Amino acid sequence: MIDYVVIGHICADLQPDGSTRLGGTALFAALTAHCLGLRTAILTACAPDFDLSAIPEGVQIFRQPSPETTIFENRYHADGRTQLLHARAETIDLRYVPDAWLDAPIVHIAPITQEVPDTVAALFPQAQIGVTPQGWIRTVQPDKIVTTAPNDLLALPFTGVRIVILSEEDVQSDEPLVEQLAQRIPILVLTRAERGATVFVSGVPTDVAAFPAKVVDPTGAGDVFAAAFFMALQQGQLPVAAARWACAAASYAIEGPGISTLPTIRQVEERFSRG
Repeated sequence: MIDYVVIGHICADLQPDGSTRLGGTALFAALTAHCLGLRTAILTACAPDFDLSAIPEGVQIFRQPSPETTIFENRYHADGRTQLLHARAETIDLRYVPDAWLDAPIVHIAPITQEVPDTVAALFPQAQIGVTPQGWIRTVQPDKIVTTAPNDLLALPFTGVRIVILSEEDVQSDEPLVEQLAQRIPILVLTRAERGATVFVSGVPTDVAAFPAKVVDPTGAGDVFAAAFFMALQQGQLPVAAARWACAAASYAIEGPGISTLPTIRQVEERFSRG
């Protein structure tokens, strides 16, 4: 039995020194769910020589064959970050979803570069479907720079989707667009980095504060938030309480590089209890 299925590319994140490390929403979310005690599985696509040995044995992986692996580069600066896409793996073929995963109670649709068909939710009619849709609104320019088109969110069907999580960066701080989208989706969360998040339930917003943390590497914080939020909701927490719990989880993730500081459930509960 699988508790949490995530579908999307695990990528290689290019570092300033030319090295790479594992990245992508599918990676951060799946490992967070695993650290929090869920039986987790990933459907991804990457080249056969892409080293996934850092992923714990307890996480099931279906690796769809692809001639290339997705390679991103994140350049951080005072105004945010610039993303570049150096290579892209194959679009995920939903026929590769193992039958044993179809009964998972939590399914996280996690595109990072238009690689997941927007019909995927239909495969999991009984699941709590959550989406982090930033990959569905990204376009790559000839110079490899990744741009986003937030208005494309309004054209996405979101059929069968209960929860959508976006960041201010994803929507370019277009609050009216977020409010419009929140009228269509039962639960929508807009994450606001060090300012926490806003949770919309049936279109009604509630702000949730972030937890204090020493920022070492912000990469993946939103993905950690998403995994923890989906888990808390599925286990019966109300959306605002689930968002507070997810903020506590995300505060650990930014305190170290990459996946090195993903929290256990005990750590999240301890920080959450301290407020």
